[in-house]
Amino acid sequence: MPTSDSTANTALYRRFLDALNSGDYEEIGRVVGPGFTDHHPGFDIKGLDSYLAALRGAHDTFELRGELEEILGTDAPDKFVTRVKLTGTHLGEALGFPATGRKVEWSTTEIWRAEDGLLVERWAQDDLLGLREQVSTDAANLATVQAVSDAVNERRYDDLDELFGPTFRDNNPAWDVSSLDELKGIIKAAHDALDFTVHLDALYPASPDKVIMHITFHGKHIAPFFGQEPDGREVSWTSLEVYRLEDAKVVERWVQADTAGLMRQLDVPLP
Repeated sequence: MPTSDSTANTALYRRFLDALNSGDYEEIGRVVGPGFTDHHPGFDIKGLDSYLAALRGAHDTFELRGELEEILGTDAPDKFVTRVKLTGTHLGEALGFPATGRKVEWSTTEIWRAEDGLLVERWAQDDLLGLREQVSTDAANLATVQAVSDAVNERRYDDLDELFGPTFRDNNPAWDVSSLDELKGIIKAAHDALDFTVHLDALYPASPDKVIMHITFHGKHIAPFFGQEPDGREVSWTSLEVYRLEDAKVVERWVQADTAGLMRQLDVPLP
């Protein structure tokens, strides 16, 4: 069977990779054909100009660099396979996430087709899931919301100061507060009256800047609340909450709590 010209293809690809790493787009234009087609999950590129624009975008977003790990010939004389390690720094929005400044690294496997000494077609599979995990703000945001729940449970109200941003706003059908201090006052009053603890039922990210939390409160009526005198009865209610975060700090929250269910348990007259 015929095999691809590994020596020529290796030299051609190394010219391309060296030009990519140095940002020499004129040299890339000398090794990539004008009708170049790039097949990539999520998008296809037609034409050299479009491909150069995509590479410029990758450089701006990641300061992209590639390191050739392996190049393999194929049974087709015009095709070869490369395995490349890509590295960079997350400097621009990527995969829906704002720049983090983090160092990133991921791999890509590519099939290239060469014709008349030019690269004319590519098929690529990148480890985008691995890249997403590196640029994602999910882990930091989840940790912040978990810390909020822990601080409330342990009545460490002042610890909330480090978890909320200065512009925090709370959106709640029962109340709207425009500062963390107001929210802390409401939480403390509820603790004093209902002696509650929070059970975290579910916590998951809603990319790129939100976290969804479902919680169940368990408590005991030990002080006046909703105008009702305490009788020591046990109460429980649920809440579904959405947190929006900036720089891993809570800046806004939306709450849908079963307030009516709680009022019913306390014998508060309902309209």
